[in-house]
Amino acid sequence: MVHEKLTALLEEIGIETKKKIYWEESIESIQIVKTHPNKTNTKIENVRVLLVEDQPSNRKTLEVYLKHKVGKVDIAENGKQAVEKFSENEYDIILMDLQMPIMGGIEASLRIKKIEQDRKVKRSIPIIAFTANYYSDDKDISVEIGMDVYLSKPFQCKTIYELIQEYA
Repeated sequence: MVHEKLTALLEEIGIETKKKIYWEESIESIQIVKTHPNKTNTKIENVRVLLVEDQPSNRKTLEVYLKHKVGKVDIAENGKQAVEKFSENEYDIILMDLQMPIMGGIEASLRIKKIEQDRKVKRSIPIIAFTANYYSDDKDISVEIGMDVYLSKPFQCKTIYELIQEYA
């Protein structure tokens, strides 16, 4: 059923993407899956981040941590807001929760990829997906649709920081 929904979304939006995993690791209860980074070598203190997270405590923790590390952090509380913010602003990286109300991270990421396709961008914005739903199809779907990193919760803020350095 999940793959049928994904197929329908892909057809509706009209994009094709499949990234290759180059690194996968499970550390205790955390799982990290990475595709090859396409860095711009932007200095970390200049990186513009779109943080998409519906849980207020998680959002605030990441926001406070990142504001001392990167150039700019914009917040979206759901995928719909993320797509709107992406349409209006430029970012170097997106941190995307997958399970959210109104519009989840998978659909939001597909819509962002479509916007990029329409704009004919040279470099697709890296999207780091994260979720507490460790045992779902989210990992495979995230990579299939073109997200760059899949990270299971709970994770440490420094892990996100290291991923931003690697991908931005």
